[in-house]
Amino acid sequence: MVSQICFRPSMMLVGEELQPVKDQSLIVTDGRIEAIGEPDWNCRQVELKGALLVPMFIDAHTHVGDTGAKELCTGLPLEQAVIPPHGLKHRFLASLDTVTHIRMMRHGLLEMLSNGIIACADFREQGLTGVRNLRRAAEDLPIRVRILGRMDEKLQGEALYAEASELLEEADGLGVRDACCYDASILARLTRAYRHKIFAAHVSEDRHSETVCFQQSRQSQTQRALEWGSQILVHLVHASDEDLQLAARSSGVFGVSCPRSNSLLGDGLPRLSVWERVGLPFGLGSDNVMLSSPDMLREMDYASRMTRGMTEEPTAISSLTLLKAATIAGARALQLDQELGSLSPGKEASFIAFDLNSLNLTYIHDPISALVHRASTADIIGIYIRGELWKQSF
Repeated sequence: MVSQICFRPSMMLVGEELQPVKDQSLIVTDGRIEAIGEPDWNCRQVELKGALLVPMFIDAHTHVGDTGAKELCTGLPLEQAVIPPHGLKHRFLASLDTVTHIRMMRHGLLEMLSNGIIACADFREQGLTGVRNLRRAAEDLPIRVRILGRMDEKLQGEALYAEASELLEEADGLGVRDACCYDASILARLTRAYRHKIFAAHVSEDRHSETVCFQQSRQSQTQRALEWGSQILVHLVHASDEDLQLAARSSGVFGVSCPRSNSLLGDGLPRLSVWERVGLPFGLGSDNVMLSSPDMLREMDYASRMTRGMTEEPTAISSLTLLKAATIAGARALQLDQELGSLSPGKEASFIAFDLNSLNLTYIHDPISALVHRASTADIIGIYIRGELWKQSF
């Protein structure tokens, strides 16, 4: 039997340009958006007067594996906190039994859903076992998890290629810890052999790694990652203007910014005003769950205020650019934009209903700015996944 629902909110952000429209209806058939416009009175009606409907968020870079280590590494620099094999994070992960770790990761995914996140890209440590454990953690949950596996950094040559190939048979791609930590020729072979997979890398996250890469290869981390075929460049905190322009000119390449975690680790601040100026498409990520809550509202707000403050220019970045980064641009980076990222006919009907009558959102003049700078998860009155109200269950 066909299920058809007519949602009637006060306002929606429609299409890939997130255009605000008032007093129109969202017609959903079997979990997909059929039309946006006049109400259809022949199907089930869902009255959402006073609500603003927004596409669910895309968290374009995460580490769900350390959900159980919240605040464990606060105050430590990058190397001591997360670099293998001796970083505190990896010592913590090594202490966990499989069942406990899967339970912790599932908790992290549920936390994402409760914050309005419908998809994420996870850099999954612990090889093939890590990939499989995250798949188990996500079983029966409606969140889309792009699992990007990681190889043993001690491997070289054909042994490295063999382990990567084994990972790529089950994972959605590879998530490389550092653009220079593997043989570039091996990574280039992999990107050519597995063109349908996603290849991502941490790039220019901290000044030390950028310096070491140049000393070893006479290339910047951005140049190195693009040379072997990385499609997603995460962080780019210390990328030069020339590197950002190079990335922007490279077809199919996306940046991903995680400013809250960069700040907490003392790595520096991404220059998002330059990203926007050179035309680098980018998503936002919340990064390690142990460092930052998986909350795209907080990520957008911090990114906006940080950028305007750094440049001493209130027009340094567009609120719409940041909202797109948390929705449609993130979906494009993860190759999910045919299904998610905007309220458009044919796409999955997964959206967030914000209460425009909450104390926080009453009297707003600009809904996009309000979402970026003012809204919180406390303003959410409903999360609808494939047209049905999602019930949180821990």
